[in-house]
Order: sequence, then structure tokens, then C-alpha cells
Amino acid sequence: MSQVDQRIQQISQLHEQALNATSESKHTQAASDRDRLVADTNAVITEIKGDLQRIDQVLRSSQNDPSVSKSQHVARASRQQGLAKKFSEQIQRYRQMEHQYSQRNKERLERQYRIARPDATDSEIANAIENDQAGQVFAQTVMQSSRVGEARRVMRDVEERQADIRKIEQTINELAQMFGEVSEMVNRQQEMIDNIENAVEDTHVQVQSARQEVDKAIVFRKKSRKRLWCILALVLILIAVIVLIVYFTVIKKK
Repeated sequence: MSQVDQRIQQISQLHEQALNATSESKHTQAASDRDRLVADTNAVITEIKGDLQRIDQVLRSSQNDPSVSKSQHVARASRQQGLAKKFSEQIQRYRQMEHQYSQRNKERLERQYRIARPDATDSEIANAIENDQAGQVFAQTVMQSSRVGEARRVMRDVEERQADIRKIEQTINELAQMFGEVSEMVNRQQEMIDNIENAVEDTHVQVQSARQEVDKAIVFRKKSRKRLWCILALVLILIAVIVLIVYFTVIKKK
């Protein structure tokens, strides 16, 4: 995850270079470096998601393992949930960064479109950008002024930036899907933690109740023992009285 944070920062820098490139070659180089880094980063992110899913499966399968206490289950699930939350936040930051760059790219295309067609409405501009028509409009406008070379340059520049937008939006969609899967994992872990903690609480209540019953039994036993000794003492006294009566009334008279 630490590596992913560094890669996201590098992608942001390459986005900035591509956006502010002053020549076609610089834009192409920055975009190429960025695309490779994005592919590598997405592969690492997919690997991390797979690791978290495997941990999740192990945790769920070990819930009924008697060798693992409930407190250990809670501790393990909490650690996994913490990692999943951190990962989902990381994905969200990545999505926001990509979205911001996509918007800035669209704003640049919009400015170029307005230069080419000052009378265009907002809906026309948005429709042209979304439907890949902006490059043609720019080229046609410039070609009308007999600047064919510039028209071709503008066409390539616009097409490259529209390709950037499509790639970024594809990445955003993939990250959105992954964010949903990781969020579902986090919720599932929370449910597991809640169930285990409830079971632990129930066990604690039962132990407390059992302890109270044991305390009551001890008190009852002590009272029973005291009564037994009292009864035994009374029996001994009664026996002594009977012996004395027999002695004075029978034996002594003889």
C-alpha cells in the first residue's frame, strides 16, 4: 500500500506534465510514461485486493476453529478490516485524482473549442467533447484559414487528449468497481466482528450468571453445614440428657 501511495503521486506528476506539455513530443512521452505506471499500479492494486480477499476467506473459515479464541478472531478481523479501510481510502484518493485530471483535460479541450468556435453553446461543446468531434471542428476551422499544418497539429493534440480522457475514465470505472468490492469486504468484516463480540458478551453474561449461582450455592452450603452442626449438637445434648435421665432414674436407684 505504501508503494501504491508513491505510485499515485508519480502518476499525478505525469498527469501534470502531460497536461502542461508545450509540444506534441513532450505530451506523448509524459502520456506514455504515465500509461505504463498506471498499468503497473493497477496490477499492484489488484494483487492487494486479492490478498485481502484471501485473508477474508481464511477468517471466515476459521470462525468455528476451536483452537482460536473469540478474542483472537476479533483481533484478526479488526486488523484485516483496518487494512481494508486503508485500502479503500487509497482507492478513493486515486479515483479523485484521476477525476480531477480528467476534468482539467476536458476544460482545456473546451477552451480550445471556444477559440475555434466562439459562438458554440455549452451543450454543443460538451457533446463535441464526449463524442470525439472536437478535433474535427478545430481542424476544419483552422483549415478554412489555409493553415493546414496547424490544423493537423491541432487534430493530433485534441485526439491525444481525448484518448487520455477515455483511458482515465476507464481507470475511474475500474477503481469504482474495486472500491465497491472492498467496501463490501469492510462491511462483512464489521458484521463478523459484531457477531463475535455479541457472542463474547453473551458468554460473559453467562459466566457472570454462573458465578452468581456458584456464590449462592457456597452460601447455601455454608448455611446447611451450620444447620447440620446445630442439629448434631442438639442430638448430642439430647443423648446426654437421656443418658443422665436413665442414670439417675434407673441405674442409681439400683
